[in-house]
Amino acid sequence: MAFELDMMEKTPQILFDLDEGDFSFTGVLMPEDAFGFFDPLFGYIKVYFQNPKPETKLEVSLDYFNTSSSRLLYRFMKEFADNQSEKTNVTIVWKYEIDDEEMEEVGNEFKLLFDQIAFKMVTIDRPRIFEIMG
Repeated sequence: MAFELDMMEKTPQILFDLDEGDFSFTGVLMPEDAFGFFDPLFGYIKVYFQNPKPETKLEVSLDYFNTSSSRLLYRFMKEFADNQSEKTNVTIVWKYEIDDEEMEEVGNEFKLLFDQIAFKMVTIDRPRIFEIMG
């Protein structure tokens, strides 16, 4: 079972592959209604963690997110960290542009908060979403 949401101007591409245990956010995260945006996503992971795969990965590759989204992104990642167990090994992969010091700093802050699970920082070299969307 998979869930996919295409990237829009204010929302990221979201790919949730419950059959593989792979989850990802890519792009910009600043929806008008952050709670409404995240609510169904929490529903998907609640179902997934009832019977997770042995390896679970959340990949976050954002160019920007606003304050209300940051709180919900934290809660979302916390759900993954809280579900680390004998049933599943959780890894969060935080991807950021090689020259994006702000996203690197935010990733390092999240890494400190989630030190009970594997949290990988990965630099990438790709066109920024704002440059693509013009």
